[in-house]
Amino acid sequence: MNARARLAAGRLLLGLLTMAGCDSGGNDRGTVPAVYADVQQIFDMRCAGGSCHVGVQNPALLGGGLDLSASQAAPCLIGKPSSQVSTWQRVQQGAPAQSYLMCKLDPTCSAQVGSPMPIGAPLTTAELDALRSWIAAGATGGATGACLSDPGTGDQQAPTFAGVTSAMPAPSSITLGWAAASDNVTPAGEISYLIYQATQRGAQSFASPTYTTLPGATSYAIGMLPINTQLFFVVRARDAAGNIDANKTELSATTPAMADAQPPTFAGLGSATAASLDITLSWAAGSDAVTPAGQLTYQIYQATAMGGQVFTTPTYTTTAGATSFVARALNPNTTYFFVVRARDAAGNLDANKVERSAKTANSSLSTQVQPIFTAACTGGACHGNRNPALGLDLSSAAASYANLVGVASSQCPTTQRVKTGAPDQSYLMWKLQGSGPCFSGSQMPKGQPLSAADQGIIRSWILAGAPNN
Repeated sequence: MNARARLAAGRLLLGLLTMAGCDSGGNDRGTVPAVYADVQQIFDMRCAGGSCHVGVQNPALLGGGLDLSASQAAPCLIGKPSSQVSTWQRVQQGAPAQSYLMCKLDPTCSAQVGSPMPIGAPLTTAELDALRSWIAAGATGGATGACLSDPGTGDQQAPTFAGVTSAMPAPSSITLGWAAASDNVTPAGEISYLIYQATQRGAQSFASPTYTTLPGATSYAIGMLPINTQLFFVVRARDAAGNIDANKTELSATTPAMADAQPPTFAGLGSATAASLDITLSWAAGSDAVTPAGQLTYQIYQATAMGGQVFTTPTYTTTAGATSFVARALNPNTTYFFVVRARDAAGNLDANKVERSAKTANSSLSTQVQPIFTAACTGGACHGNRNPALGLDLSSAAASYANLVGVASSQCPTTQRVKTGAPDQSYLMWKLQGSGPCFSGSQMPKGQPLSAADQGIIRSWILAGAPNN
């Protein structure tokens, strides 16, 4: 703990002691009701870290469906039935003894279901008294609004989107354009777009899109179209939770009475540069007789042997106008070979065979894996070094190595937490993925699973032999 953190903790403890009825000299001063800021600080420090009780992207994975982040703690506690004992409210205003929150935090409560919380590190008497005081005083002062982790009340709000704004015909293609949508949860760069195509006005079938864009796209080129044909389009925005807007803005365009059969001119991949487990590919933009450079897309073919690319199926496809791409979370200590080809709006693809390669680094526990554990797993008394949950201390690289590699899982004793060289036989990966032959309990971290890139880094480290480096 750094000096700033120690000072903050000291101030909080002094405040909690005051609320519990004592000053720093031990004199009885009477109970002072806790203000909500103090209560939220307890939640932040002891409950909402490490993705235990924070985040609404996947409410089903939250501990008990309970989000204790600042905007959600009060709406998800006050007057809400407990998910473990439905006859109790999580917080019954003015009645701490009838509030399941207090029962769950008190190891001596006989009505408690499951383990007391926080796992492995019970609240201090001062912290319990502060929460009890806040509830007894009416449990006021927190945020208002909906509890987004309640069943059926997660992110159900569709993006705000004006619909398609342009439909530009060209030989054998039509390029659609729009202004980026916005959403209450999903960033604009993670919103994808569903394109519905019809041959008659208003005849789109919204049960299934004709095309789906990459996240963040604001245009899409539809190629390989017949000449002299009118088509009608509606574009709708879809957020990360799967909500789709319902706009009916429709535009049409007619392809010219000529075809485009000429592929782009493209010099191929310029460079491939490795940084840790990522490889950055770069190239100079291609050109085309019909499609502007900003509307060319690029198909990337990846192999682990020279000349081993399969050109029938690209490994990655870029957004329009890209001149670089990062292939992320690749296997460690591996040489990858790449070919990049340009594709115009009509669907014509150049046939260059320029190949570049780069080698990823060995995986590092201390510089690549441990920062993931520290950010996602060690807060909120989950897997820090103070009575860590299930005895699994992930607070430092040394602790993580000692507690993971070759150590039997407490939930599946026949399986090692990390089996060197075998990520698919390592219980750690099963917990991070949420499934496995001997999977038990909840996916970890609760509330906000690791990204595919972070899981890939951990997988690569195990695959490399889980070195202590």
